[in-house]
Amino acid sequence: MPTNHFLIPAYNEAENLRYLLPNIRRFMEAFHYPYTITVVDDGSSDGTAAVVVEHREVHGIPAQVVSHAINQGPGQGFATGFKAILAHARDNDRIVTIEADNTSDLAVLNRMLMRADRGFDLVLASVYGGGRIIGAPRSRLILSAGANTLMKYIFDMKEINTFSSFFRVHRAQMIREAMERYGDDFVSEPGFVCAVEMLIKLYHMGYNVTEVPMLLDSNIRIGDSKMKIVRNIKAYGRVIGRHLTPGVLHKR
Repeated sequence: MPTNHFLIPAYNEAENLRYLLPNIRRFMEAFHYPYTITVVDDGSSDGTAAVVVEHREVHGIPAQVVSHAINQGPGQGFATGFKAILAHARDNDRIVTIEADNTSDLAVLNRMLMRADRGFDLVLASVYGGGRIIGAPRSRLILSAGANTLMKYIFDMKEINTFSSFFRVHRAQMIREAMERYGDDFVSEPGFVCAVEMLIKLYHMGYNVTEVPMLLDSNIRIGDSKMKIVRNIKAYGRVIGRHLTPGVLHKR
């Protein structure tokens, strides 16, 4: 049976992780899935790393923490986490990326893992195409819907409904192959739009992608969202400009 390796980029998410880590354990043990958890502490000042260590040493959760000395953004968090996991993951293992703030609905994870068992390389938890978002500001809903629609048509990915969610199940071999092809450029966008960048590259490498509808409840989050709207709009512009450059999506 493949092992499921959770990758959680975290910046000042100590309070949210106190709920997320045991929730992951309860879910995985209920379905008898083997798993590990890697939290990338991205320069936090609130004791995020200590929470992970506590849950490993006191509560027996198979979790490790990899720390950045300073905050570098979720893009570098993913890059660091992928490298740490691939150092010991088998090709048929899965890498489950998930937000640290509890907004991802673990109730859909079993369906996502079952899709992976059926041969899909990448399974997205989607708030569109049957999913929905509650508790988020109207400005964020408009930005999200508009950006996702734009990406579908610019990059000829019309069957994809969600581009920006972190909650995904990846076949480990796929990530290994992508990092071998792109090197450090696999994740070049430092902010939240790194999820869009990675999806575009993986899709155009020809991997099988599917979606599972999900409810994203922003009311569950402890603390404010760290996503900044103006910064994200600029990041979408960079991704569009960079990936419409001839040869970028097919880098050897």
